[in-house]
Amino acid sequence: PGHTTNTTNIYIKKKKNREEDTMVSKKAALMVVMIVVMAIVAERSVVALDLCGMTQADMDECKPAVTKDNPTNPSTPCCNALEHADFNCLCGYKYSPWLGTLGVDPELALGLPTKCGVANAPTC
Repeated sequence: PGHTTNTTNIYIKKKKNREEDTMVSKKAALMVVMIVVMAIVAERSVVALDLCGMTQADMDECKPAVTKDNPTNPSTPCCNALEHADFNCLCGYKYSPWLGTLGVDPELALGLPTKCGVANAPTC
């Protein structure tokens, strides 16, 4: 009789440990899912960038006109976006190392307001 009780207790402990391991695994999986969701949300908030009064879409419109290799004339949507830009803020990025890594020529970028005919754009 004592041997049966010990065997039963061992069986119950093993079963309980398996259930706890399963619960820990489920919690770990849930945490991974939450981290992935947070990363997606963070990525989307980066995509929805708003810098100095210009959205990511605005910047994308202007990029061909400020690209080091084979720049184009600024598009109408680019020039429209510049009408609402905060040039004092943008001037703060004039010497940013980001520009070079993004393929942006700072001199071309500084010339955009003139090419677009934007009134009252400060010179940096």
